[in-house]
Amino acid sequence: MALNSNFSHAGLSVDNGYLRVGNFQGSKSGISFVLSYYADVNEVSVKEETFSFVPDMDSNFIAQAYNYLKTLPDFANAVDC
Repeated sequence: MALNSNFSHAGLSVDNGYLRVGNFQGSKSGISFVLSYYADVNEVSVKEETFSFVPDMDSNFIAQAYNYLKTLPDFANAVDC
């Protein structure tokens, strides 16, 4: 699972970039994860950011991370891939 979305980093604009979550840490009171940005699925990440959310313990926390990202304005147009 990943997202496709446009993003910018260090003056570079990337159309249809590949975004993937990983490096989860936390507990039922909060989970943090790293979002890695790739210009292409086969490239090295060009940017990383950390995000946090309160998980639903009865559901897949990885899917929850992607759904959480899509609630944020920067990822409103992101699509699953």
